[in-house]
Amino acid sequence: MFDTLLALCRDRPVYVQTHNFPDPDALASAHGLCRLLEASGIKAIACYDGQLDKRAGRKMVEVFGIKAVPVHELGSLEADAFVLCVDSQKGNGNITPLSVGIQACIDHHPIFVASDYVYQDIRTVGACATLVASYFREAGVSPDASTAACLLFGIQNDTRQFSRGVSSLDIDMFGYLNRLSNAAELRALTSSTMAFSDLKAYVSAIDTFRVYADVGFSEVEYPCSDDLIAMISDFFLSLDGINLSVVFNRRADGIKFSVRSKQDTVDAGKLTDLALRGLGSGGGHSYMAGGVITTEHESELGVYPDEIIRDLFLDALQRLRCDR
Repeated sequence: MFDTLLALCRDRPVYVQTHNFPDPDALASAHGLCRLLEASGIKAIACYDGQLDKRAGRKMVEVFGIKAVPVHELGSLEADAFVLCVDSQKGNGNITPLSVGIQACIDHHPIFVASDYVYQDIRTVGACATLVASYFREAGVSPDASTAACLLFGIQNDTRQFSRGVSSLDIDMFGYLNRLSNAAELRALTSSTMAFSDLKAYVSAIDTFRVYADVGFSEVEYPCSDDLIAMISDFFLSLDGINLSVVFNRRADGIKFSVRSKQDTVDAGKLTDLALRGLGSGGGHSYMAGGVITTEHESELGVYPDEIIRDLFLDALQRLRCDR
């Protein structure tokens, strides 16, 4: 597969775009792919929209020397530019279109919006970084110790230390990368991933937490990153009796959601897509998903938006269960 992608990238400017506000898996995937292309004589630029507001992401840039450019600094791309997205897909609400459209995709999320690509590698694995790591092995190119550690951290982060969504390829790539990785850099990334100020978000989330049957809802009434919202959603899912958690946070650009499920019968990605349809976008894996209600649709939530959000998800949950 990598030979096909390599041929498409030859003799043209290449841009590897992550989803907006990239998480560690997206950063690792973009960085790893750029390094592999460089080893093949192709210069590639990693880019993203939004900010690196995730503490782990900022630490990755510092520790691994990741070079990722905000899209507003790119300007208009060359007419023959080749744009490849990683850890996301064309048409998703979490990726900003560039002046040249996305032509290729490497991702591990289910397909929610059908799109045409000249190249695509969309497989159900625990992390997108797993797919990029497999390209190194396929090409017969060993990643340097820092790049190997970066990819391994991306896999560990998205699989929650190999406890969710793990495939045989994730395990295979763990063994491959672990032999090559810089252990000191990995240790630097896995420590101090929370700040004392993050506790304010947890306090706010706990204060607004409400349970309906086995579903927990919480609005974090404190500014926080996507990563922190996800951590809080994971925290609530660990509570006894909670099988689904929905955590949301209002922002200037809309309402951000993190949804977690621990029941095989409730697909978090499908649920979020269904609940937010017409108001924004959502999707992800069966066990974890994200979404957003865009600013222009917030007024449709009325005077009591938290109650409307609750009803949207509970209604979508009922519809999914009726369709089974």
